[in-house]
Amino acid sequence: MPLTSPFNLFPPNDKVKPLIVSSMVDLAVDLGALRHNYRQLRGLCAPGVKLMAVVKADAYGHGLLPAARALAGEGADYLGVGSLEEGQALRQAGLTLPVLLLLGILPAEAGPAVGADLEVALFRLDVAQALAAAAAAQGKRAGVHLKVDTGMGRLGLLPAEVFPFLERLRAYPQLEVRGLTSHLAVADQEEKSYTLRQLEQFVGVLKAARDQGWALPLSHIANSAALWELKDAHFALVRPGIMLYGSPPAPERHLPVELQPVMSLTTQVLQVKRLPPGASISYGCTFTTTDDCNLAVLPVGYANGFSRLFSNRGEVLIRGQRAPIRGRVCMNLTMVEVTHLPEVRAGEPVVLLGQSDNARLTGDDLAGWAQTISYEIYLALGNANPRRYLGE
Repeated sequence: MPLTSPFNLFPPNDKVKPLIVSSMVDLAVDLGALRHNYRQLRGLCAPGVKLMAVVKADAYGHGLLPAARALAGEGADYLGVGSLEEGQALRQAGLTLPVLLLLGILPAEAGPAVGADLEVALFRLDVAQALAAAAAAQGKRAGVHLKVDTGMGRLGLLPAEVFPFLERLRAYPQLEVRGLTSHLAVADQEEKSYTLRQLEQFVGVLKAARDQGWALPLSHIANSAALWELKDAHFALVRPGIMLYGSPPAPERHLPVELQPVMSLTTQVLQVKRLPPGASISYGCTFTTTDDCNLAVLPVGYANGFSRLFSNRGEVLIRGQRAPIRGRVCMNLTMVEVTHLPEVRAGEPVVLLGQSDNARLTGDDLAGWAQTISYEIYLALGNANPRRYLGE
């Protein structure tokens, strides 16, 4: 199968040269698992609730177009992307279902956004004016979702700013305000008081706006965690992200559905060597052997998105057993100890993310070693390595 660009935004016949970091590293994306996860999440929705599959940031590093096609094929009602460019790529690939630009747009992007029939998260009056002008020029109406900041402290209008803003929008009949949208800051936490306050604010603003004559049929606030735990937050539309890709929003808590990991990363042993006691390993000499040590050198490093923060913390799987990383992860090489696996030889398969026999390393395992979240792990790995797709 021909490789596309490393971000998979372009069709296979595009002349963009693919980024090849290493043919010794294999990153696989299981679209069958992605479809399975979508079905599991759809089953958590009440009847009639629409589902927006969030595929922003190159589908969390899994590949925008393959992921979007798979999710559209399963019946996703909407796709959520971050940028105009991602929305245009979906349209150029022939995907016709509604697409929401979750980060909004700049005024200069209004014409292309309207031309591609992309809906826009709206929180700036100058963008509203630009969208209305572009829609008038093209003989269309532009769909917008008014962004409300109920406590996330990022994008959006504060609740007190919503009604003056809506009144200004009455001057632009070219805009169709499809709903209000907001985002929950701590919905993944078991303690729900802050989340419930956010939800209460959202409900209050939504009710008041409807009392003033705004229909707002597609209002939405539920992310993956709220889809899972807060039925009152489902409204007409939910927008899961990380759970589609096989990771729970709260790794320490039990999910009501079974998710399958979508991404895996494997390599092979490049060399096995025997080091004596007192030998230091890798840059900075941060690990020194105390006994004889069998060391396997792997052709993977932070050039592959395999974080330097895994140094002396992380593990890999060889023959279904964990092998600890020794010394610093390098740009293209990582060393692991295999003293407890004396039969290991060069060419042996190594799992960096995924399953080996009955053992598994998850995105959350890697995230724990790097003191981050699985989202960042998937983005780093997916954007640094050519992707091979299963189940297309």
